[in-house]
Amino acid sequence: MIKRHASNIIYVLVAAFFLSAFSITKTVFHQNALPALQGEVPITIRAVPVPLSEADPEIRRTGAMRFIAGWALTGDQARFGGFSGLVLGPENKLTAISDRGDWLTASFDMDASTPLTDAHMRPFTVGETVTDKLSLDSESLTRFGDGFLVSFEFNHRFMDVAADGTVTPSRLDDHIDFTGVANNSGFETVTFTRDGAVLAFPERGVDVLGRLNGWLAREDSAEKIYLKPPKNFSPTDAATLKNGDVLILMRHYSPLDGLASKLVRLRAADIVPGATLEGEELMHLEPPFTLDNFEGLDVIERPGESPLVVMISDDNFRAAQRTLLMVFALELP
Repeated sequence: MIKRHASNIIYVLVAAFFLSAFSITKTVFHQNALPALQGEVPITIRAVPVPLSEADPEIRRTGAMRFIAGWALTGDQARFGGFSGLVLGPENKLTAISDRGDWLTASFDMDASTPLTDAHMRPFTVGETVTDKLSLDSESLTRFGDGFLVSFEFNHRFMDVAADGTVTPSRLDDHIDFTGVANNSGFETVTFTRDGAVLAFPERGVDVLGRLNGWLAREDSAEKIYLKPPKNFSPTDAATLKNGDVLILMRHYSPLDGLASKLVRLRAADIVPGATLEGEELMHLEPPFTLDNFEGLDVIERPGESPLVVMISDDNFRAAQRTLLMVFALELP
């Protein structure tokens, strides 16, 4: 009995060690900061095609999602990677933001042999010289007029970024309560609802009912709303369809089960103050499906065709992980 009890303790300690190692990765890389970007720099991105299933490249579907294309990305710039926010804009422009606060822009053509061209990276703000990016750990990127709304963790806040790059504090901070939000569990899941409110959920921190405490916020007010994620999954990004439904990207990791991702849909009519949202599962990815730490999500809607769902993974600047860019067609009954 004593031996078995000791074995259980060792098992728990080992599992806790790996979970802790996974959660503090960002803190470690911040301690080994690279020199800041000195303005905008061109980069070359190499994109190696990847299948949906590593075991069977003929598989083209999972749930309601039909696989269109996927790539493993590398860039010839030391600060390339760590992308946690993604926006696909007009004229096929891709914009991403990293955990170090760096911007990536590129022209995106998923039908081309080289899908990302005319790529550039630049610091979060002009003249930025900070190398320790704990204050610029951006986790969500959302279209906001002609610019963007960006959320940060560690130093929790929202920032408005105009089309010309001008950065101002968001008035959302006057109404959203960050109390109890852990340093490394900020508001990764942020999108606008069809009536213009900001829907925002933290990555972790469920209450006794298994709910994440989120917000439906505007510049002059905010009301509570709740998300009950699938067991052991955390939301990492969101995007809104033209009909008002919201897609939420989910991630699971444990040293026993490994990595998995889900995509769930919230119905527009259900997104009201005080509601507890659970969502409908549209996709589940786990090995041998191709996946990594997916944290960025956006949707491209096309007249008369299925919406395209685009996801990017955060490689945490680790050689053992990859920056994956994957495209799916959402095909609902």
